[in-house]
Parts: sequence; structure tokens; C-alpha cells
Amino acid sequence: MLNHHDHGMPIVARLHEVRAAAGLAADEGLAAREAGASTHEPIAEPERVLPFVGDVVHYEPGVAVTIERRLSLDEDLYLADHHFVQADGVKPLSACFPVVPMTVSLEIMAEAAACLAPGFGLVGFEQVSAARWIALADTDSLALRVEGRVRSLDTVREICRIEAQIYVQGETRPSISATVLFSSHYQLDLNLGFGVLNTPKSLSAGHVYEERQLFHGPRFQCLTGDMLVGERGVQADLRVSSPANLLRSTAQPQLLTDPALLDAVGQAMAVWTLQQGGIVFPIGLGKLELYRATPAPGTRVPMRVEITSGAGKTLAADVEIQDGQGGVWLRVKDWRSWRFQWDRKLVAFRRQPERHLLSDELALPPGALDADGVGRRVTKACLTGFDPELLARHYLNVDEMAVFARHAQRSGQAGPAGPAGRQRAWLLGRIAAKDALRAWYARERGPETALHPASFGVANDARGKPVVTGWPEPGAPELTIAHSGDEAVAIAQHASVGVDIERIASRDDAFVRAISSDAEHALLDNLSHDEAWTKEQRDAWITRLWCAKEALGKWLGTGVEGAPHHFEATALDAGGHLHMRHRGSGREAQVSTLQDGAMIVAVCRGCEPEPSGRENSSPSTY
Repeated sequence: MLNHHDHGMPIVARLHEVRAAAGLAADEGLAAREAGASTHEPIAEPERVLPFVGDVVHYEPGVAVTIERRLSLDEDLYLADHHFVQADGVKPLSACFPVVPMTVSLEIMAEAAACLAPGFGLVGFEQVSAARWIALADTDSLALRVEGRVRSLDTVREICRIEAQIYVQGETRPSISATVLFSSHYQLDLNLGFGVLNTPKSLSAGHVYEERQLFHGPRFQCLTGDMLVGERGVQADLRVSSPANLLRSTAQPQLLTDPALLDAVGQAMAVWTLQQGGIVFPIGLGKLELYRATPAPGTRVPMRVEITSGAGKTLAADVEIQDGQGGVWLRVKDWRSWRFQWDRKLVAFRRQPERHLLSDELALPPGALDADGVGRRVTKACLTGFDPELLARHYLNVDEMAVFARHAQRSGQAGPAGPAGRQRAWLLGRIAAKDALRAWYARERGPETALHPASFGVANDARGKPVVTGWPEPGAPELTIAHSGDEAVAIAQHASVGVDIERIASRDDAFVRAISSDAEHALLDNLSHDEAWTKEQRDAWITRLWCAKEALGKWLGTGVEGAPHHFEATALDAGGHLHMRHRGSGREAQVSTLQDGAMIVAVCRGCEPEPSGRENSSPSTY
């Protein structure tokens, strides 16, 4: 069905001129390359009008086009308002995982396809599928290859369908693909029926942005006023923004779509999903139809989003956006988003990482820590569904990210002991450590204080002992870390402290002889006779003894060094307390142990003044 609007024809005429210019530039660019000349001059004008049309490297009029476009943080200013990691002022933008919005990708593909449809205007998209993010990860620029090929030309309805894909440099599969629709007239095929918005809840769009329920910066903050969020949909107003500050080199880019405003569709679905306890990210759409030109900047346009499918991990919705004057601007059938069910702590941390912790308080026996001591514990379970690399980017500074990457590169077997398992265990330890340090800081400076986890670092000294770097003031606390399988613990306090965590396991007599002395055997035997031990109790106590040795080694700052006999229990009681002595230095300490389910946690604190210096020893891994 043709939809003739007075607003449409000027846009079609303008697009005809633009595409003619783009086609000419492509021909001249190819000729210049053959002659070995620079192509900067011929493509300057198309870049101004179609800002995402970069170098035209292949062009067959009416058949196919290939364009190379280099994204850069300096040129593509919108990326500063669409990064996944919230660390403004803490990490450089390139380390905050800036992501090209799906709607900007639609604009990029539309501009490339426009070179193949002279005389026609953009009227929509079909079969949009976003397979992976286009992200500038730890780089200031990224090369894209955009391909377009005419799939069909319906001469009766005057519709040209052009297949388009965007490839990231070095990848063989497209990050996103779509069929782009051009015509001499706007086409109306979608007749969407919207139901009643049952039991709506009013939310302030301004509050949603202020509270970082959405990660979008000002360039993409098009939701305005009060939103109505119902059982199956959202009603909201959008404010059309100017494209003037999207790109550095083009003050008034001639865009074919409105990427910022279209992104608000995904934002509305994200707000709806948050009310259900989930998180979503757009992955495609069935069909989008445009019916008129983009309204002027500042225009307030009503939007209706109706959830049509919420089963499983894929969320689908139909969308209608009006033009602010009583007409319909565009419709979308089957806008699709991928849904994640994150732990509530993860959702809160994702919104405001400087104010929320992912770990839990470490439950310890009374007196296990000094008065200022803070212990935290984190498990893999609370991180389910969150990409480990993105989580690392939230917690780690630039130097720590390099260490994180090296853990994945080390050779070894698969599974928990392999590279991925070691990397995850190391990251869990850093999460627990940074949460312990942040909680300690908040206790010392008041609950209103907040530290972003990436604003400081945790490194290791020559012996492997964790040390705090980049602390905001003199006098960083002492730190100890331990991890076992899918759990990690950490403690921060002024005085030296050591912690270990191990899973209770059945260990034979050979293991006991390898880690303990005859005197320690006697202590265990006496305790077992007094308590009438079961096998499970015996396994737990052997694990307590091993953990106590590890905790003592960390308190000393040396680690066990492969010599567990040098770290000896001289007394123990049924409550899980062990008096420990280091044979080499004669130093003594008290270790408190706690059984929590299948895990043993041990904490070592000194019971005598610490010497001014520590003995020399070989490095140990923490």
C-alpha cells in the first residue's frame, strides 16, 4: 500500500541528490586508485552528506557496493554516551567498552545501501539481525567494512530491497545484517493492533536516567516526561534531538534515520524488563516502516510499545511512534531483545558500581578480625549470566586488565584448573578484595563515601603478597585474598592478616603425613578421641589444619613455600581455633576457622607485636 505524504517527496528528492553524489564519488574513487592518486578530495562531499559513507572500495551501480568506515572515539562522539562500563573519570573511554548502538548500525547500512538506489528514498528495514556487539575495546579506532547488494527490485510497487552487512575488521561473519528498503513512495504494510495498557505504573524518565537504570548518556536520552509501564507494554513521549553533536567533523549531518530516537525503543523495553527483574539488549527486528520525514528537533512524539512475546530469553514487541502532529511516523514489528536474569546485586552494581558491592559479608567467629577488619566473600553463582570480561572491565583498572588477559593465555588443561578456570578464580579474588577495601574505606570515612572498584588497584609484591596501589590517601590497609573453585574471600584491615578457603575433601593418611608433624597428628588424635569423630568430621579437621597453615603463611607475607611442616599447629580446640607457630622465625599467631557448608575458611591474626621487618623468603602465589 502506497502512503503519499507531502512531507515525503522533499526527502526523496534530497536523497536522490545524495545518492547521485555518492555514486559519482565511488566512480572517481576507483579511477583515482587505478591511477595511484589520493581519493580524499572526491569523497569529501559524500562524507559530509552521508557521514557514515567512508572510502568506497568497490562499486557496481545498481548491483553492489563495499565501503570502509573507520570508527574513532575522536570522530564518533556518540560513543561517549553509549559505553557499557560506568567509569567516567576513572578509566579512559576506550577501556569502558563503548558500543555502537544497533540503531546507529541501521544508519550505517542504510547509507551504504543508498548508493545503490538513486532516485529512491529510505522507507524501512526488514530481517535485522545483530549477532554481536561492535565495540571499541581498548582501542581508539575500529575499521568496519560495510557491504550492500541489491536483492530485488519490485517494479510494480517500486520497492528496492538491498541486503546489507557490517563486518568488523578481521572477522569473517557480519556483526549485523539487514534488508534495507527503498522506494519512490512511503509504503504501508504494517497495521498493528495495540491492546489496553493494564495496571500502568508511572515512572519519571528523568529519574530513570538519573538513577542509571539505563546506561545511555545525554545524546541518547530521548525519553521525556512520565512513562506509563503496564503489564504488557509502555507508553512514553520522546523528544527528537538534534544530530549536531553526534560527529565531530559534521555539524549538520544529513542522516537517513534518527539513531538516537530509535534507540529509545530499546530503552523503553529495558525499563519494562527492569520492572520484571531482568535486563535486555536489542538483537534485531522483523520489520520497520517509515511513513514520513524525521520531525524537527525538539518535537515531542508519543510512542507505544507492546510486548508480544516474553517467553524464554527473547523478548519481542510491536512499536508505533507518532510525529507529534497526530500522524504516524514509524512502526516496528517484532523488535527483539535478549533478556538476562541477573542477581539483584549485579543489577544494582551495574547501575552504580561505585556504590554497590557484589560480595557478601564474610561470616567469621567473634574475635577473628581486628576492630577495623572487613571480610567479604563472593561466589560465581551471583555473577551468572554476566560476561566475565565485561565484569572484569567494571572492577579492574587498565594494568589489572592486562593481568586478567594473561591468565586466559596461559596453557593448561580445560576445566576449573585450565586457563578459563584460573582466570575466573583470579577475578573472583579481585572482586572480593576490592569489595573488602571499599567496605573498609566506607567504614573508616563514613557510609556516604564511595570508591569505584577500578579507581585503585591490587597488585602482588615480589613474594606474591597482595598490595594496594593507587589508594586515594596515605595508609592503605593490609589485604589478604584466597579463592577455591567458584568462591573467593578477602579481608582488609590495618594490621597484617591471612585468610584461606578450601573445600572439604577426603584426604588419606599419606596427605596428612605430607603436611603435618607427629605432634600435629597427636593433636588431631586427641581431638578425635574426645569428640568421637565421624569420617566427615575428620575430613573437615584435616582441611582446617591445611587452611590454618595457608593463612599463617599469608599473615607472614611468604605463603607456605611448599614447606607445610614449617607452619605448625601447637594447640587446637573443638571450636575451630588453632594456635600456630612458624618454625623458621618463631613467630606465633592465632587462627580461627569456620565451616560453612562444604567450605572451610581460616583467618590468621597475630598474637604478638610484629617485627619491624620480615624475613627473606621465596615468592609464593596468592
